[in-house]
Amino acid sequence: MVFSDEAMLKLLMESLSIYSPTGEEHELAEFLRDLLIMNGFNAVIDDVGNVITIKGEDKPVLWLHAHMDTVPGFIEVRREGDRIIGRGASDDKGPLMAMTMAFIETDLPKGTLVLTAVVHEEGDSLGTANLIRGNHVPRPDGIIVGEPTGINKVVTKYRGGSKVDVSISTRGGHASNPDLESNSILIAMRIYDKLREYLKAGTNYEDFLVTPTIMNCGEADNMIPSNCRLVLDIRIPPGKSCNEVRDSISKLGAEFGNNVVINVRWCTEPVEVPIDNPTARAVSRAIIKVLNEKPMLARKWGTSDMNDLVQLTRNLVAYGPGDGLMSHSMEEYILISDYLNAVKIYRQAIIEFMNMYR
Repeated sequence: MVFSDEAMLKLLMESLSIYSPTGEEHELAEFLRDLLIMNGFNAVIDDVGNVITIKGEDKPVLWLHAHMDTVPGFIEVRREGDRIIGRGASDDKGPLMAMTMAFIETDLPKGTLVLTAVVHEEGDSLGTANLIRGNHVPRPDGIIVGEPTGINKVVTKYRGGSKVDVSISTRGGHASNPDLESNSILIAMRIYDKLREYLKAGTNYEDFLVTPTIMNCGEADNMIPSNCRLVLDIRIPPGKSCNEVRDSISKLGAEFGNNVVINVRWCTEPVEVPIDNPTARAVSRAIIKVLNEKPMLARKWGTSDMNDLVQLTRNLVAYGPGDGLMSHSMEEYILISDYLNAVKIYRQAIIEFMNMYR
């Protein structure tokens, strides 16, 4: 089966029209499963909601891995000039649908191709964790992680990430009372500053980054706030680790006492794989053949399923259409030409990878 350009664009827009924030991926999973079944594949939805389908047999085994969930915030799906706009257009339905098209269209010279469309990547990576600990999918010799890297860029390096919850309870009081020690907002600000100090946080790629994302404090505008909840997003550069985050949190707990509860909700280690691993080489060769230009090596400031998938193999790379700067924004889009070229690049990368193995 080979799709026309218009058919591929129509399927992309249909996927974008299905609102699928983390935890609400089931409708999109059914859409993908049905699409694959209609094209002759035995696609299934596993016990956590991932869509999995397999073609071919024997070695080598290559995974095409992308996620179905998006951040919240529906965006009207539309086509404007050379762009398709919608929530998930770049992160991650553009890469996901391009991989799906490539999976359906590619005739394998040998080996096994697995499409894994997973849940909860924007949350706790439940879908990927289920694949890692399970035995219902052939173990990969290589993985292409579908992420918006840019049409001519390959990514072999991601920072790690962590979410930290801070809860503060004090006696509070009247706002006219000059009692700064009971003000939970001021305590939250000091905790933020102290954590940045302990981690030597900065704004360079090689630095820890500590970003407050949620802050809920106070009961009334004439009261010293007695309760405050703060959520901190921490990014961990290659060469650093989750242990450094946990050690800093322990110091904070000891320093601020019983009125403060600090919890590391989860932590994912940074990842860096060899830039010349076979999967990266396969994608790079495909970019050269399809675009007739030299691929660029890139690194990502965020965190992806690649950080966890390295437990299965270090033979992996992140690649996909879309501008990462537009991800999670209310102006999210994908260039039509990038999407269509990505299908060709994924197809060629599959062939290149399989032919590396004798």
